[in-house]
Amino acid sequence: MRGSNSLKRYVATSAFAAVVALSTVVGASAQTEIPAELVEAAKAEGSLTVYTNVDPSLVQKLGDAYTQAYGITVDIQRQASSALAQRFMAEHDTNNTIADVYYSTDRAFHDDGFEKQLFSSVEDVPGYANWPEEAKGPAALTIGYNPYSLVWNKDMVPEGLKSWEDLIKPEYEGQVILTDPRSSVTSNQFYKMLHDLYGDDFLRKLGTHATYSQSAVPGIQQVAAGAQAIYAPGIHQVVTGLVASGAPLDESFPEPSISSNNVASLVAAGPHPNAAKLFLAFLMTNEAQAINNYDGFSPVEGIPNTRPMPKILNVDPKEAVAASENIYKLLGL
Repeated sequence: MRGSNSLKRYVATSAFAAVVALSTVVGASAQTEIPAELVEAAKAEGSLTVYTNVDPSLVQKLGDAYTQAYGITVDIQRQASSALAQRFMAEHDTNNTIADVYYSTDRAFHDDGFEKQLFSSVEDVPGYANWPEEAKGPAALTIGYNPYSLVWNKDMVPEGLKSWEDLIKPEYEGQVILTDPRSSVTSNQFYKMLHDLYGDDFLRKLGTHATYSQSAVPGIQQVAAGAQAIYAPGIHQVVTGLVASGAPLDESFPEPSISSNNVASLVAAGPHPNAAKLFLAFLMTNEAQAINNYDGFSPVEGIPNTRPMPKILNVDPKEAVAASENIYKLLGL
């Protein structure tokens, strides 16, 4: 992609600078020394596989940095949330587990998988003790925050957008593409938020304006290509990657919003457990945080080139699922 090499060099330079500078930054996370025996055991395994629904260019940058640091090959398998979960479960049910790390935005799947012993506890991963309390639990580590955004093609919407209510303006009818609310629990939470804020009529009108995508990556790519004018809810990490390649995109962060966070879990039956644990430890380093959350939102204070979080609402996943059938009906699905 045009501009990707220069971006990679810039991000790598920024990451190195972050590691050097953070020793003097107030509020930055304390770096945890990774035990030599874990590194050696991980190197002996030689590789690991990451299942993810996160922007593939971003995960590739993380994988490349991990490989450069430890000489361990990273195989990245990327699909939309529902398809990824179905593949993972099918492999588990046939005793053919391939994934070592599950890195996604579907927090409910991580929590449910931990209860079913599909994922191991992350509490003994080096760096866990120093990680922010709100960004960790036994099932998963939150590696980056992704407050949902409004995304538009600057050539088609030169005036920009500021509010979720802009989605139902008459001039945008037929020009809006949305994440399919049936694709994941996180999507249900977004539409539950809109319903709580604006009511039934808003969702009915939104349904007349919109077409749907199974995930943000192909949907935002359509907006970048000019096939549609507006995407919601946007993922900032996807937008920045496309903008770096020359896409005519812009975005805003209406308040309130919800956050679809990047979370990482250890696969209990993964074939490379030490390489997986080392990868999670690496994701908590300042270097990886500078890559993962470049121009974005880190759980750690003091990471250079990150943004302050907008106002976030916590929508209970169970309540969102319970409201989903009514929401689908209002949208005309």
